[in-house]
Amino acid sequence: MKENYSKFLKILIVALFLEVIVFNITSYRTFFGKFEKRVYESEEITYYSEDDDKVFLELDDINSKTATIKLELKDVENVTEYKVLFSDDTSKEYQGLNSKKYIDSYQKSKYIPLYLSGNTRSLLISVDKSIYEDGKIERVIINEKIPFEFNLMRFFIVFFSILLVYFIKNSKILNDEYSNKNLNQEFILLGILAIFFVLLSWINNYSRNPGEGTVYNKDFVDAITSGSFSLLKDPSDKFLELENPYDALTRYDVERDVDYIWDTAFYNGKHYVYFGILPLLISFLPYYLITKKYLEIPVVVFIFSMLIFILFKEILLKILNKFYEKIPFKFVMYFLILLCSGSLILYANGMSRVYELVIVAGVYFVLQGIYFILKSTETEKNRYVNIFFGSLFLALSVACRPTDLIASFLIIPYLLYLLIENIKNVKNSKLPLVKLIVSVAIPYLAVGITLMWYNYVRFGSIFEFGAKYQLTITNMTTLGSRIWAVPTGIITNLFSMPNFILDFPFITNHNNLTIFYGYYYIENMIGGLFILAPICFMNFLIVKANKKIENKSLKVLINSLVVVSIIIVILSIMMAGSNQRYLIDYAWMIILSGILIFMSIYNSLKTDEAKRTLSKVLSIIVVYTFLIGIASGIVSEKSYMQNNSPEEFYKTKYTVCFWE
Repeated sequence: MKENYSKFLKILIVALFLEVIVFNITSYRTFFGKFEKRVYESEEITYYSEDDDKVFLELDDINSKTATIKLELKDVENVTEYKVLFSDDTSKEYQGLNSKKYIDSYQKSKYIPLYLSGNTRSLLISVDKSIYEDGKIERVIINEKIPFEFNLMRFFIVFFSILLVYFIKNSKILNDEYSNKNLNQEFILLGILAIFFVLLSWINNYSRNPGEGTVYNKDFVDAITSGSFSLLKDPSDKFLELENPYDALTRYDVERDVDYIWDTAFYNGKHYVYFGILPLLISFLPYYLITKKYLEIPVVVFIFSMLIFILFKEILLKILNKFYEKIPFKFVMYFLILLCSGSLILYANGMSRVYELVIVAGVYFVLQGIYFILKSTETEKNRYVNIFFGSLFLALSVACRPTDLIASFLIIPYLLYLLIENIKNVKNSKLPLVKLIVSVAIPYLAVGITLMWYNYVRFGSIFEFGAKYQLTITNMTTLGSRIWAVPTGIITNLFSMPNFILDFPFITNHNNLTIFYGYYYIENMIGGLFILAPICFMNFLIVKANKKIENKSLKVLINSLVVVSIIIVILSIMMAGSNQRYLIDYAWMIILSGILIFMSIYNSLKTDEAKRTLSKVLSIIVVYTFLIGIASGIVSEKSYMQNNSPEEFYKTKYTVCFWE
């Protein structure tokens, strides 16, 4: 006990040292150094402008050492950028420094630490012209001491991170074998989910765009409540006169969202929403009917995302309990973190629009269906009830996103096994066979027939969901399947490298493609799935795993996950292209198969040394995937957090980048 207290105290001291000394390093230079403080009131500053957007504040004839510069503005409500240029002993000409964001409520954003050579000759500060014209400049101070800041949030994150590493290495409970009867282990897993719920809430809340289009959650709701599947707003006569409205170039002379509604399906003179109708029927429509208000899309994305994380935990535990007798509990923790952070659900919440909504909704229904199917394998009691609900949820996923139909292939081996067994025993009893057929057929037929009818009344075809008639960036009516684009898409979606940078949040989007002489859609990729979640590379060991695995059901599960995910990858590339959100459809499958292959390879190792090495590799992968998962949520497709909540974004940046 005393040893634990001693370790706890040491970790506390390390965390305090980091927060007090390291993370406040910029404060100590002016605390202990001898620098002459100078204050320049607004009327003492020389102002001039070389363009229509910026004004320069010039501080001339300084001729002394400078350690800091502080800009003081007044009544500045929005985050605003400013930049410092300097002239010192190295040059008479001005040289620029990195810019900084001024946040009125955050003191450290008003300071820039300076590391110049010798004496500073003069300084320039560039600010928006409106700041100057509105009289918001108060003063500039040279060599003002940067205030000490004890950031409680940063301290606790660092403290608990070090504490977690210590406990993973030394705690008995984390190094024990996993048991589904161990309540302490269950509480730890729930704690991991709680952390991801907080991250979801933070990213989702601060990335919302109140001005985002409302076609799905408002216009579509209005149409349905009026008894119409087509949107109530008709295209203009000017649009209707176009020779080929599906060709983006012919729409050059008509105004988007005025003459026509962007990214809707246009058919027989009407606009239709081609996105799956199910999320509307179970959330937006009931909410409107009850409150007469329109529910925001990010709220529903957040709810589905939480449910997905819960299902990740439940499905993971059911699989591990079923197929692995001995597994270190810390591995269960690692696997849950990999699924939650590598699945790109955090990314979807960083730009939660209708595009992300239907994807996460589809993933939820697929996972919920698989959960019931797994539950049906545990006991014969209520087996066919669970199969019924599993089939129902898997069928309903198609009403969110049509490509989710492929996910139903995952349960085919299990259903075929039951079918064969029931046929063999049909002489003893026909009831199990009847129950099996009914529990699978009724959900798929009911949902399938309903969707076919829905498609037919809109587009005159039971198989047309509306994507063919999209008013989007290319002509979908003649685009075709593009089989030759598959290699390009595989490299881009699975193996493209992220653009790592030295500025928060340390990654950016890219539109990099291998050479392809044809049309291929790509937009703002973060990186390939295998690079964002390296556990996916374990899938390359599937042949070796197949030789090591003795349990046929586990072997079938792993191979089904790999095959089905490959099919969805190829279909996604052929039908759409490359966008980070498309990866969400199959990311969890590839990660889960990678986890199961890892566990099978780990169990096959003969020496403890080999197992320790693989365990260390896994821990590094977990930390990397966790951090890059958060970063991808912050960046999202179009930097929504930075654009819509700049104050929160830059406060986070300056908390992490303590040296700025």
